[in-house]
Amino acid sequence: MRKYILIALIAVVVGAGGGAAAMYYLGHAEHLPFLHAEAESDEHEGHDHGADEHAEHEDADAHGDEQGEHEEHGEHEGHEEHEEGLVRLSPEKRAALRLETQPVRRGDLTTTIELPSEVQWNTDRLVHITPRTPGIVLAVEKTLGDVVKQGELLCVLDSREMGNAKMEYLADMRRFGVARADFERAKTVYENTKKLLIILDAEPTPEEALEQAHDLAVGENKNRLLTTYTRMRVNQQNFQRLDKLLEDKIASEADWLEAKGDYEVSRADYSSTREEIVFNLELDFLRAQKDFEVAHTELRNSERALHILGMTSQETVQLKEQADEIDENISRTPLYSPIAGVITDRHLTQGEMVGTDSPLYTIADMSNVWVIGRVYEREMRFMKIGQKATVRLDAFPGELFEGVVDYIGSQLDPDTRTVQARVVLPNPERRFRPGMFGVVTVFMDRTSDATATAPGSLLVPISALQRVEDGHVVYRVIEEGVFEAVPVQVTARSQEFAEVTGGLAPDDQVVVGETFILKSEMGREAMGGGHSH
Repeated sequence: MRKYILIALIAVVVGAGGGAAAMYYLGHAEHLPFLHAEAESDEHEGHDHGADEHAEHEDADAHGDEQGEHEEHGEHEGHEEHEEGLVRLSPEKRAALRLETQPVRRGDLTTTIELPSEVQWNTDRLVHITPRTPGIVLAVEKTLGDVVKQGELLCVLDSREMGNAKMEYLADMRRFGVARADFERAKTVYENTKKLLIILDAEPTPEEALEQAHDLAVGENKNRLLTTYTRMRVNQQNFQRLDKLLEDKIASEADWLEAKGDYEVSRADYSSTREEIVFNLELDFLRAQKDFEVAHTELRNSERALHILGMTSQETVQLKEQADEIDENISRTPLYSPIAGVITDRHLTQGEMVGTDSPLYTIADMSNVWVIGRVYEREMRFMKIGQKATVRLDAFPGELFEGVVDYIGSQLDPDTRTVQARVVLPNPERRFRPGMFGVVTVFMDRTSDATATAPGSLLVPISALQRVEDGHVVYRVIEEGVFEAVPVQVTARSQEFAEVTGGLAPDDQVVVGETFILKSEMGREAMGGGHSH
């Protein structure tokens, strides 16, 4: 049947004046797919129907010759052949592709995560300068971009509220001075009177009492106590003298009664005077102590009010020293920088009215900056505080900056599905600026990861992996030009290598480079493409 078709074809072509074409098809008839199919059909029919044995052998020989010609042609033309799971490439085609081999090896994978990142200010060292009292800007001492030291003057305001607070403080300071003097006097009187009473309790003679109380500053109480005490002691002595004379029948009873009456009256007078002095002494001392404490509290509150309005302790001391002077600038309110840094923002002009809700300056400490990376959900389990990290910034290509992860956010961003991870970078030369973009590479610790494998895992180059429907494959070299697709399971990966499990062994040679060509050839075979010519 095949021969008849071939002869008919030749006849048609020659009849049409295509002798040269006929000779071409005669020389290459084995390349016509339908002739192959027809030949295989004839052979099959010969076996099924028990055709003439001689014809059958003749057809088989012809088919064998044709197959031999096909194989020989395939070798000369350099086409590849496929078997189950294998890809064969001719030397010519291998030379045209960028394919190399690398060995499978055992090792420990250093796993990293690359996070898109952005430089931000260290907000722990970022200060907004806002006045604590409304006022008019009198002077602007610092402007945008200036480098300032801690405590350096930024601007001066004229504030009525500050002026009133200063005057109230000065008045309270005066009242406190008076109260303190009264308290100290009352305390001295209280203590010395107590000492005088102790002296009198010993019942000295009036002369001895006067001598011992000579240096005691007691005031009016001293005079009253000594006077009544002396009168009592004199009347006592007179009564005792008359009492003795009455016993000796020398003095009359009338004189004795008169002396006794004078003694009793003077003793009662001394006793009541002493009791009154002791009572008033306690009362006066407690009153002076209370007045002193109240004045002290009012002064402290006035001072606190000044601090609330922004005055420093040093400025308060200066205000005390200038209390007796007429101060035309009592309402002046200077603003100082609380940190050393750079002024990154300014919002004031001379003569402008500013309030307590008006930020005047922003000052940033640029000694270090934050690099904020975004961690995706699938990578969060690998992140820990304290992990080493490197930072690459677009502004400084080729440079790596080392740091440590010191913060991992606790809340997922609902829009990006990421959490923040922070690396602090020293910035002594002020090279890093907020808004710079880069990449943070975090070196992960997988020892606590459920997917972590034992030390000495199988490692293959990342470029050897090809993704397929059910995972990944690598192409192992069987022999020169013959490659086997080996399914593998990727358990972890770094920038250069992947940790895999599957049908590989150490020292197996796997293909790297344009492995997608091998994947494409196998895919075409799986789709029924047959041999590629």
